Amino acid sequence: MPDLPLNHPEQFAATLGVMLYPGMGASDQRKARAFTAQYLARPIENAVKAGHNVPRETLLRVVVDGGEPLEDIQRRWNWGLAIGEVFMTVFALSFSHPRLASWNNAIEIYVKAAARAKRAGSHTALKETKRHYQTVAHLWAAWVIREGEFKPKPEIGYDGFADFQSFLTEAEILRDWGQNWHAPRAKSKPFLPADVWRVPEDWRPPDRQPGWPQTGWIPWILIPDDLTADLKTAGRPRKTA
Repeated sequence: MPDLPLNHPEQFAATLGVMLYPGMGASDQRKARAFTAQYLARPIENAVKAGHNVPRETLLRVVVDGGEPLEDIQRRWNWGLAIGEVFMTVFALSFSHPRLASWNNAIEIYVKAAARAKRAGSHTALKETKRHYQTVAHLWAAWVIREGEFKPKPEIGYDGFADFQSFLTEAEILRDWGQNWHAPRAKSKPFLPADVWRVPEDWRPPDRQPGWPQTGWIPWILIPDDLTADLKTAGRPRKTA
């Protein structure tokens, strides 16, 4: 399994680059690095203007990696948010309707909900999104849980780094579930493949301190009954002894 680039001076920006460009080919890897560099360019410029000392390694990475054109950023954001919502729907189904838990049913729920909210969403587009983004679905699901933002509380010692590590914890909970849980039907397979992006083996979340906000967990999500009423169970039930 590929490791997230947590050795980068700016772990969050580098991880977000991988979430947007998760492919292992040279093009996606180049664009992931370019996104990271371009994402950091403005904060670095502001830091330099404010008289802060920006590490030479960070400056060099921005210069070397930032030249790749990225014309598809908005489309990839949309892909990421969609796969995050779909994967969270699969996760929710596994608790409330385990026999209905499948990618196809989660996509069906997403399409119905999108139609009601007058948002774009088609079965074909979502299946294509899953094909490209399945290796980072757990990361986008954790992003969706947080509504796309981090909320550090430096006044209690819970800084941006600690909050980002909590995000990684949430993503790892979802990854572990996605690679190990099986729906109660014959020949069911895990929802995530073996080669997803994950934290390095030696990664450990920071020790939680008294007063820190409740993070590093997955909230319960209730799917309305009218969105599951017409769903079909995939495959045959598992045989019992």
